[in-house]
Amino acid sequence: MVNFKSDSLQISLYDNGEIDGDTVSVFMNGEVLLSQQGLKASAIKKTIYLTSGQTDEFTLVMFAESLGKYPPNTGLLVIRDGNDVYNLRFSSDFQKNAGIVFKRKK
Repeated sequence: MVNFKSDSLQISLYDNGEIDGDTVSVFMNGEVLLSQQGLKASAIKKTIYLTSGQTDEFTLVMFAESLGKYPPNTGLLVIRDGNDVYNLRFSSDFQKNAGIVFKRKK
């Protein structure tokens, strides 16, 4: 779980390790946030805007669209919450997804 405090979070996705063609989709509470993104050494960035009270808790799920040359699908998710930075490594395949729960600090 990640506790956040800002009204927006910047997420950056990278391939974690050898660049081998991993492709992911990212869902926020079941809705597509990023669709079929090929993971590379350079970041795929997205800013999530969070209205206090409406998005005090949410889940991000990384869904493997392809496993690349060397399964499983592995990546690095970097979350920027103001001055705080969280580095989360994830792994997913066609049987399991990677997910993280976010909760707003009170």
